[in-house]
Amino acid sequence: MSTIDREPAIFTAWHKALNQFSNQKKLPGLVLSIYKENEEPLLWSEATGSGSLDQPYFITEIGNLHLLAIILKLKVRGLLKLDQPITDFLTDKMYEGLITIGGKDYTHEVTIAHLLSQNSGIPDFLNYSKGKENPIKEDILSGADLDWDWTEIINRTKGQKPNFKPGKSKKGIYSSTNEQLLGKVIESINGEPLEKTLNDFHFSRLSMNQTYVYKDPNDRTPALFSYKSNPINSPLAMVSMGASGGIVSTAKDCLTFVKSFFHGHLFPLSELEQTMKWLPIKQGLSQGKGILRYQKPRMLLTASKDPEIIGYSGFTSGAFSFYIPEYQTFMTGTTNQCDDSLLPYKLVSSMLKQL
Repeated sequence: MSTIDREPAIFTAWHKALNQFSNQKKLPGLVLSIYKENEEPLLWSEATGSGSLDQPYFITEIGNLHLLAIILKLKVRGLLKLDQPITDFLTDKMYEGLITIGGKDYTHEVTIAHLLSQNSGIPDFLNYSKGKENPIKEDILSGADLDWDWTEIINRTKGQKPNFKPGKSKKGIYSSTNEQLLGKVIESINGEPLEKTLNDFHFSRLSMNQTYVYKDPNDRTPALFSYKSNPINSPLAMVSMGASGGIVSTAKDCLTFVKSFFHGHLFPLSELEQTMKWLPIKQGLSQGKGILRYQKPRMLLTASKDPEIIGYSGFTSGAFSFYIPEYQTFMTGTTNQCDDSLLPYKLVSSMLKQL
């Protein structure tokens, strides 16, 4: 099913490319919205298989873009600095020893910028395992449904060996704990739950009427994402992710947000420049401060560069919200899978070839 404003030839090409990609990758369903800025802007949306344009889905790690937008707005208001230690805001003793190396506590050296750039060295609480038990993430992907509270997040983080000293890696290593801590920093500054800040700053302001923080494990509205062709039904885990990682949205709402983000409607656009100092992750994917960039590696030095894709993707859900500056094009949607974290970028690259 597709929705279009008119029928130029590019829509036919996108329709064919999307269905071909879905069939080649054997995906049960895809959702994609494209907005291309021209003198007469183009808007095209389509879903394949079990995908539905109207059904909300978990955006998981894309929540980092929402956190970044809020952080930059608070920075402009003079309420924080990116190089400010998180212990200026997280003063409870429970945070002591969050990252300890060689008997020394480096928690006070972790800055907001380190959390945003995934360069804090703080382990991912989802990778915690006790004894011979599987890491929490593996249990969830295997079909288990687990819940946890904030104390458990901190204790599971402390129960692991740190990745490196804060800011001392030349690569970005993703940790869900980073976004959870960013949420707590925002709550400390605003004196209110992160969910309310998200509603006031983004959801309500931008009329994102199908976007909300997942709080009710009996809520079956969001589409399930899959792992190895098996649907992952973990409502308790998604509730436990809270407002930092448990946002539900649609391609339409995500398109509204990502356009506002890159058009400077949420914070001064000049603030974005400092977020785009890239640390490599893997295979053309790089981490900035709260933002990702993908540029397909060139097979030959003489080959032309592929356009850069910036924004964020949900590594654990297949959701994505991207801006492609070279084409002045935005793409949002979901592949509803977590087998291949680069699949959203491959999808977008295949659609760009039609331009």
